[in-house]
Order: sequence, then structure tokens, then C-alpha cells
Amino acid sequence: MSRSGPDLPTRRIAADTVLLRQGEAGDCAWLIQSGELEVLLDGPDGPIRLGTVGANAIVGEMALLDDGLRSATVRALTTVEAVELSRGTFRALRGRCPPLASYLLESLVAAIRRSYGLPQPERQEGGAGIRSSDSFATVADRRMFRLGHSFFRQGDEGTAAYLIQSGSVGVRRDGADLGVLGPGRIFGELALLANRPRAATVVALEATVCEIIRKDQFAKAIETMPPILRSLTRIYIEQLSGGRLLPRHAEPARTDSP
Repeated sequence: MSRSGPDLPTRRIAADTVLLRQGEAGDCAWLIQSGELEVLLDGPDGPIRLGTVGANAIVGEMALLDDGLRSATVRALTTVEAVELSRGTFRALRGRCPPLASYLLESLVAAIRRSYGLPQPERQEGGAGIRSSDSFATVADRRMFRLGHSFFRQGDEGTAAYLIQSGSVGVRRDGADLGVLGPGRIFGELALLANRPRAATVVALEATVCEIIRKDQFAKAIETMPPILRSLTRIYIEQLSGGRLLPRHAEPARTDSP
């Protein structure tokens, strides 16, 4: 059996073909087997070339992971052979992730889109199912925080993330209100994963109960992902840590194995 699985079609794509166009809806992604493509981002003075990609690159997957629009335009520079990955394939892969891993992937895709300055689909409060009621270690980290409690300040070092069980928190950056988060939302995870300072200040707007999620819990969640999603997650984290916004290259891994 090939690493891409028996039911995933391989396409031969002619040079100069546009595989993906920025701003359009997406229905598939591509795992490149051979050939070279260029990645373009719309700019005020015309397309900006972000770089080129080749074998083992994955393009177009973000629109399948978050149901958003294409984040860039990808054009074949040479004849390309690529495996077509459908939306259903990615949904099946995400369906094999536990809630924390799935939510983490969604958070990272949202952060990548923000780094590009691109619009994002509205996020659902998808973290409510993350807490495991039969795990003492997890339940032991559930705490109540009083009105006005500062979880962290902009510029602080990241030491933990928080899953809101009840109550609400306000998010501020550079003195401006960014929004309010309620039950089922996680905050603080990106600074923790990317080893960078907190990008905002978060304060409890009322008595708020949160589950505290440590870095090792995120690491364990990542390990539970199917290989192709695990590879993408690690590369998203690397991109956010170093600011390198280029398409993703998957480690050689089957899409049909855990």
C-alpha cells in the first residue's frame, strides 16, 4: 500500500496551472510528489512571491481544516504530480483526534491566518468536551478565579493555557479591547507552544472557572494525532515561533495510519 493510501488519486498537473487561488473556497488540498510550484500572496501593488515548494509539500489544507478561504495562490512552475486530499479526508483525520488536539490544530490555523493578515471564519466554542471527568490529574487543575484576576499580561512568559468552564475573560492588546471569551474557549496556548511572549493581557470579567492546561498536556495531545496532522501541527508551531510563513512540508507519513 502506498503512503498516501489506495483511495487517494494522483494527478498530473501541467506547468502554469493555478492549483489554488487566494480568497476562493477550498474543496481539496494537494500533497506534492514531484515538480515545483510558486506561492503568491495578494499585495497592494500586485502578487508577492512568498517562495517555491516541491516534493512533500502540502498546499491548500488550511481551508479544509477551518472551512475558511484560500490563504494564498499556488501555481505550477513545472509539470507536477500530486495526491489529491479531499475535505472528507481531512475531516476523517480530524475526527480521529481527541478534542484538545483538534482544538489546538484549529487555534494554530487561526494564528497562521492572522500572521498573513487574512480574514478568518468565526470560531465555535469547541473546547467544552476537552476536560476528562475521569482523569484526576486534569480535574485537579480546575480552579476558580475572582473578578479582576489577571491571568497574564502582554509580554509575560507563557507557562500555561486556560480552558474556560464557566464565566468570561476580556482580552486586551496595547490598551485596546480585542474581545470577550466564554465557556469552551482556550486562551494562552500560542505563547506556550511557540515559546514567545504573551501577545495580549487577559483578565477575568467575573468569577471564572478554568481548567489549567500545561505544556506537557499539549505535547501528549499532539502525539495522538494522525501522522499528517501531527506533522502539520509541529510545522505550524515552528512557523509561528520563527515567523517563516511558507507552505507546509509533511514528514513522509501515511494518511491512512494512526
